[in-house]
Amino acid sequence: MLRVCLLAGMVALSGAAVSAQTPPPSLRELAETGDPVAAFEYGYSLTFPEDGEPDTVTGRYWLIQAANAGHQPANHMLGIVYRDGFGVEADIDRARAFFELAWQAGDSAAGHDLAELMLYDYSDERDGAVAILEAILDDADTGPMASLTLAETLMFDGEDDSGDQGDAVRAVTLARDALDRDPGLVRAHYLLGIGAAEGLGGPVDQAAARLAWEAGAEAGDALALIALADSWLDPDWGVNDRGEAMALYALAGELGDDQAADLAADLAEDLDDAETERAGIRRLAWESRMGWQAMPD
Repeated sequence: MLRVCLLAGMVALSGAAVSAQTPPPSLRELAETGDPVAAFEYGYSLTFPEDGEPDTVTGRYWLIQAANAGHQPANHMLGIVYRDGFGVEADIDRARAFFELAWQAGDSAAGHDLAELMLYDYSDERDGAVAILEAILDDADTGPMASLTLAETLMFDGEDDSGDQGDAVRAVTLARDALDRDPGLVRAHYLLGIGAAEGLGGPVDQAAARLAWEAGAEAGDALALIALADSWLDPDWGVNDRGEAMALYALAGELGDDQAADLAADLAEDLDDAETERAGIRRLAWESRMGWQAMPD
C-alpha cells in the first residue's frame, strides 16, 4: 500500500513539473485566440516597441482587430496613429473617426484628443470642442490637460465685441487649476503670466507676470521665454534689458520657435559690445536654470 501511495505521489509530482515547465502563451498567441486586450497590447508593442524597429503594418493590423472586437483603447490608439502618421500617411479625418468611436464609448483621453483635433485642424468646430472639454474637466486622469486646453482656447478667443473678458478671466482660473493638479503642465505658467500682465480677474501685476513666465521658461516653455523676453524690451515694464531679451529669444529659438530665432538674430545685429557680453552671461545663467548644462552639445 505504501508503494502505491509513493508511486501515485511521484506521478503527481512529475505532472506538476511538466505543467510548471509549460510556458505561458505569448501575447501573439493570446491575440490569435481572439482576446481583444491581448490583440491591443500586441499591436501596441509592435507599433511602439521599447527596443528595435517598429512593425507598424502588423501592429496596425492587431490594433484594428482589437478595435473591431470593441476594445475602445484600440480606437483611441488608431486615432493617434492616423493623426501623427505612424507608419501611414497622416489622415486627420480617419483619426477623427477613431477618436469619436472611443469618445462615444466613454474614453476621456480620446475625447481630449478629439477636442484638440476639432480646435486646431477643423474650422467652426470650437463650440463642439469646448463642450467635450467641459465634459471631462473633472476626470482624474484627463481633467488637468482638459483644463489647460480649455484655458488656452478661452484665453485667445475670450473677448466678444462688447469687450467682455469673462472667458479670458475664467481661462486664468482653469490654467491655475491645471497646474495645481499636474505641475508638469508648464504651459499654464505662460497663461498665468498673461493674466497677471493684463489684469484678468485682478489688478495688473507685472512682477507676478514675470515670475510666472520665469517659471515657464525655467521648465522649457518657448512661449514663456518669448513673453519674458518681450517684457524686457517693453518700455512700459520699466528698465529695458536687451541682453536678457537676446538670451531668452535665442533659447526659445533652440526649442524650435522660428520666430524667436529670427528675433534673436535681428536683435544680435543691434546690440553693442556690452549688451552682447551680457547676453552671453544671461544665456549661461538661463541654461543652468533650465538644466541644459547636463545636455550634450
